[in-house]
Amino acid sequence: MFELNFLWIGLFEVFSHFVQGCTGFGATVIAAPVVTGLLGTAEGVPYGTLITMPMLYVLGILAFKQVSWKDLLKIVVLMAPGVLVGHYLFLNISANTAKVCIGFIVTCIALRGVYQKFIQEPRKAKMGDAAEEEKPETVGRKIFRYGCLLLGGAVHGAFNIGGPLVTVYTIFSIKDKSSFRATMTWVWIIINTCFNMVNQFRTGQWTEHMWWALAVGVPLAALGFYLGHLFHKKINHDLFLKLVYIVLTIVGADMFIRAVLAIVG
Repeated sequence: MFELNFLWIGLFEVFSHFVQGCTGFGATVIAAPVVTGLLGTAEGVPYGTLITMPMLYVLGILAFKQVSWKDLLKIVVLMAPGVLVGHYLFLNISANTAKVCIGFIVTCIALRGVYQKFIQEPRKAKMGDAAEEEKPETVGRKIFRYGCLLLGGAVHGAFNIGGPLVTVYTIFSIKDKSSFRATMTWVWIIINTCFNMVNQFRTGQWTEHMWWALAVGVPLAALGFYLGHLFHKKINHDLFLKLVYIVLTIVGADMFIRAVLAIVG
């Protein structure tokens, strides 16, 4: 049956998918603290998986020819073990522990974005052309990027928010923007459909209560995504990302602190 919380979550999905439509990333990460806070982690995580799928399937079909299949295969193969580990972790931790993990990961992602937009990029702009020179590939950098894929798989399998970690690898390997977006879209189509959705269904995480929430949330998420797509070329992209990362820091930190207090108190 309908609950007011479904509407609050759906309205936040308008914002999170507006961001997704504008920037090409972030819907699940941005919405995760609110969704898991109101639905609980047991329903909030599978909800986060399913609400993105209609848009992913449409984008995947439209951008099929732009996919870098070699990179896609490498990403999926390296993520798969981490995803399976993440599924095990999710089923074996308490709700408050899960919220601590989600809040911590979201806050770290947001703080990394704040650092990039407010410190790193202005510093590069002052340095000029020298900052644009590509850093040489080393064994250490390769290990770091492959490690991000494995860890991203675990985080995505557990909480469905591994995207930013996977991007650390993909953004280095795929330079063309259209190919990058198409390849990442198919990463989530494959991982979510073949791993997360199958596992969530098999372990009974799809509940009637969650489907009622999705019935309200999916149309609102689609609206937000469509509006974000329309405004993609009309807004100050840099300022918008700065605001998003600030909001994400506040929301993630709030969830982390509340969950920690619930555990210690």
